[in-house]
Amino acid sequence: MTVPVAVSEGDQRKLCAILLNPPLRPAIDTISHRNLLTALPLTGCTELRLANLIDLQSKDQTQLASLVVTEPDLERSRQQLAAAIEGADEVLFAWGTGRITGGVGKLLKEQAAWVRAHVDVCGLSKVWMVAGTPRHPSRWRQFVGPEKRRVEGSSFEERLAKVLTCHESSTLR
Repeated sequence: MTVPVAVSEGDQRKLCAILLNPPLRPAIDTISHRNLLTALPLTGCTELRLANLIDLQSKDQTQLASLVVTEPDLERSRQQLAAAIEGADEVLFAWGTGRITGGVGKLLKEQAAWVRAHVDVCGLSKVWMVAGTPRHPSRWRQFVGPEKRRVEGSSFEERLAKVLTCHESSTLR
């Protein structure tokens, strides 16, 4: 999914945000999507492209952990990830910091490793993350909220700018 932001034609830069899996409702209606739009100018990008480690919808991580994931599911997800990464100027790892256990958890860990390798193959030497982890955008406001006192700033945008940082992809193994 690609969401354009109004800019001149010559300044188009694409951010590929890699999330965990698609939500049950349209992505454009989610807090995650709104938070990702806030990240666009911070990464120097004007267009958002979403991709997921696994292209299977679920309401939460518990339901995701109970799904049966087949080889065709993984291949379809990798094709979508590859297309999104290859068309990107910048990549944001945002699949979350929670650990999913069992077979699905193992597959997701393998998918994340595949994504890291594919980013390198595509020559994208840097990736964006919040606070040095692939924190999911649905959790960003909570993470930088003033009540947590992790980050100083008068607005969400100002606090996010302090924790959304670029990292050498080769150091993320």
